[in-house]
Amino acid sequence: MEVNLLNQEAILVFLKAAILLILVFYAIFALVIIRQVDLMSKTLITGISPYVKLLSLVHAVFVIGLILVAWRVL
Repeated sequence: MEVNLLNQEAILVFLKAAILLILVFYAIFALVIIRQVDLMSKTLITGISPYVKLLSLVHAVFVIGLILVAWRVL
């Protein structure tokens, strides 16, 4: 049984690039969440707003860290 290694390598490179691209889009989404939370906290002033801002920032930092880990592992 002959296995075409070039084809398997091309598929793996494509999958790695697709995973990284999806993670980059998710990071852009996390940055949009930060902006939306900031606008929301300026419009609707509540006592919980600083916590929501902090949570959105932690989320974005986590996503960026995940991209860096994925870049290193893949």
